[in-house]
Amino acid sequence: MPIINLFGNSDLMKEKYVESLKERVKSEYIRIYPGYDISVVIEKLSNLGLFSENVIVDIIDFDKFKTSERKKILELNVSDKDFLILRTQNKIKGLKVEEFKLPNVWEEEKWKKLISKFLVDEGLKNDEDLINLLFENVGPNEYAIYNEIKKLKVFGKDLSIELAKDLIHKYTTSKLDDFCFMISEKRMEVFKCVKEITKDYEFPIIVYSLSNHFISLYKLAIYANGKVRFSWPEISKISRELKVSSSKIARFVGFKFKNQRFEPVNHLITYGLDKIEAIIKKLYFLDRAVKTGGVVDVELLNFIKEVW
Repeated sequence: MPIINLFGNSDLMKEKYVESLKERVKSEYIRIYPGYDISVVIEKLSNLGLFSENVIVDIIDFDKFKTSERKKILELNVSDKDFLILRTQNKIKGLKVEEFKLPNVWEEEKWKKLISKFLVDEGLKNDEDLINLLFENVGPNEYAIYNEIKKLKVFGKDLSIELAKDLIHKYTTSKLDDFCFMISEKRMEVFKCVKEITKDYEFPIIVYSLSNHFISLYKLAIYANGKVRFSWPEISKISRELKVSSSKIARFVGFKFKNQRFEPVNHLITYGLDKIEAIIKKLYFLDRAVKTGGVVDVELLNFIKEVW
């Protein structure tokens, strides 16, 4: 079998490909990481005896091996009954390739298609409400999504949306989501959180979350058309029509729940359409500033001050 290059930024889908191959081939399996002695690879693929079993050699992060080691491995003459898997970020020219690329963090529909695929792969119902629920609560994180689906799989035919709501861990309603509200609610403690947020999350995810936050507010402001008070049934209806979580809509309109620790801020009173549009434009300049060499903490602080 020729050398197979699994390239792209989806580690999970590469892993699933290899697991599927192992099930089909039923051969000896060896996993190699950077820093391992590559003589193991060479020995297994070059010096097999007449009665040796076929082998799958799976090399993780091949692009992190030394140049000399990569050269030796690429020069190997792999027999038809063996498999040499090279996992990389970038494509290796001249090899049989399989691409496993994740959508960008802002490509919501593509992430939902990926969630749909994971559900089907695990034998669960390809339900639109469940797909939306998973993305809304977990966000663009392949391993977290897959782990939640594996958890739901245990319930099989007994799984319902109501049960899923209780089971799915709310990743996206964490400190990053609260950070966005700190900014839009103009809470002073936000300045103490900037360093922690930039430490825990990559910048593209922060920008994606902020963009999603203010675009959701923009859609709500258009929908509300001057109305500033809503009952819970109205909030639920808006949530379905705008495809924004009911908890987020509730917080945007200042709906107060029982035992809520803080006083909610009605964003529809604070923000007009022109102001929200200006903030969304500022996010573009924030993204560009960091990509052209700006310090993330500094640029984010400047953005918050400009919003206020």
